[in-house]
Amino acid sequence: MTGETAQTAQRWLVATPEYAGITGYTGGIGRHYAALLPALVRQGVAVDLALEPDAGSDIGVDRPSADPGHGVRLVDDGGAARHRRGDHGARRVRRAYLAGGGYDVVFAPEWAGLAASLPRSAPLLTNLATGVRLADEVSGLSPERMPLATRLPRARQAAAERRQLYRSTGLIAISSAMLARTSALYPGLPPARVVRNCIDVEAVATAAVRADTPAAWPEPDGPIVLFVGRSERRKGVEDAFAAFATVHRDLPRARLVLVGAGADARYEPTRAALLEKLPPSARDRVVWLGHVGGDELYGAIARADVALCPSRWEGFGNAALEVKAAGTPLIVTSGSGYDDFCTDGRDCQSVPPADPDRLAAAITVALRHPSWARTLAEHARAQVAEFAPDPVAADLLAAASGLLPSRRVPARV
Repeated sequence: MTGETAQTAQRWLVATPEYAGITGYTGGIGRHYAALLPALVRQGVAVDLALEPDAGSDIGVDRPSADPGHGVRLVDDGGAARHRRGDHGARRVRRAYLAGGGYDVVFAPEWAGLAASLPRSAPLLTNLATGVRLADEVSGLSPERMPLATRLPRARQAAAERRQLYRSTGLIAISSAMLARTSALYPGLPPARVVRNCIDVEAVATAAVRADTPAAWPEPDGPIVLFVGRSERRKGVEDAFAAFATVHRDLPRARLVLVGAGADARYEPTRAALLEKLPPSARDRVVWLGHVGGDELYGAIARADVALCPSRWEGFGNAALEVKAAGTPLIVTSGSGYDDFCTDGRDCQSVPPADPDRLAAAITVALRHPSWARTLAEHARAQVAEFAPDPVAADLLAAASGLLPSRRVPARV
């Protein structure tokens, strides 16, 4: 980097609860940020990363010297102690901001309100990526249905997220649907732009070809229907089981394999309740893999005959994007974030949310007409280049410049 570039480069502080390769649990946002931040560095931005992981994370415990690499600098990891999310994390992010000596942009999702305690003068851009109030609404949860022990922390988290939203200089929504839904929940929000999520397209495509499958992957004795996502109602897991009951009658050798984290009883049906949706003959055709980290996730996606992302509502849907990059036929639901990058009959099948009959029909079509399904998948794979990190980082910088017009334009290297 030249002396001129070093003087003019923007400085960003990014706060997040998860980051692929560092935190123990990594969902879509963690993989998105792990792809996006190095791309920002390649655009000439100096990026500091402030992590406030949840209790399942190993940062500062098993990996105290974790390094994001690619020019991203980890700051204020909290030492060897595990920290809960919420107000404590917001104070730590505030300390990182004040100690940084001046940032041009602070970028953080609304989840947990990690940027809620920043000074009002901070150049804060909140990444709209599903806060707790929206997650509860989509899941059909109300405080009255929650255990008493969780109500107060949940209320505090919701208050912190709301404070962060209204203190932001601008908002970056991950989809048109996310912006519309959040605006309905919080009237009078700051100015906003829509910037899509990204994935490491090249890495996913390579892993899909080379990676092994998880250890519990079933024997190839029939077609595999892969559910990708957390085992939550809002992710459509109940609809997937109801649909598989119908598919099993026509294709009894089909298997339903589920990949994704679980264990939050507020949002999830029990396994017993899910199996009750199936006839007894189908229950031994179900395999739960749980959270699959690393490249094995893409090895699993690539070996499925069709992948399902049947969310009842989705802010964006990184998992669907990864399915596209892996070249596997995809079924999603309409009416939410998938609509920004999924077109029924062109690159996927799209069915209405919470409609097991339509979902079952789409699965059956994909399994009975694999050549047609693979043609859609090839079209999808050709489309994903625009969701690679570098073009998304460039669009994010342009959006940030529009929302923070007084800030320096980042140097390009």
